[in-house]
Amino acid sequence: MTARDRLRERRERHRERHAVVRMLVVLGGFAALLGGLALLVLPGPGIPLVIVGLGLLALEFRWAEATLARALRHARRVQPQKRWQRIAGGIGAVVAAVGTAVGFAVWGVPGF
Repeated sequence: MTARDRLRERRERHRERHAVVRMLVVLGGFAALLGGLALLVLPGPGIPLVIVGLGLLALEFRWAEATLARALRHARRVQPQKRWQRIAGGIGAVVAAVGTAVGFAVWGVPGF
């Protein structure tokens, strides 16, 4: 079963929900999408938030499904392919987290 088939099954189940729930999903999808687009130029996790927003909107709109498929294709192209690339990325994330924790321990949290 492909991801597109799973999405279509989820859309079928989603269509049976109450109209208020469906409206809240759409509002949440647009909020996540707009927030993700803003975070593409601001510091923050813009691309994952755009994908989450498109995933929510894809439950209601076909254009969002097509855009989500395109975004996931592009994301796969930049995903680390080799094992050592994934390990290096994980080590980098751990080093950044430890460095941040040490910085907070040594200099404190600004504003507190």
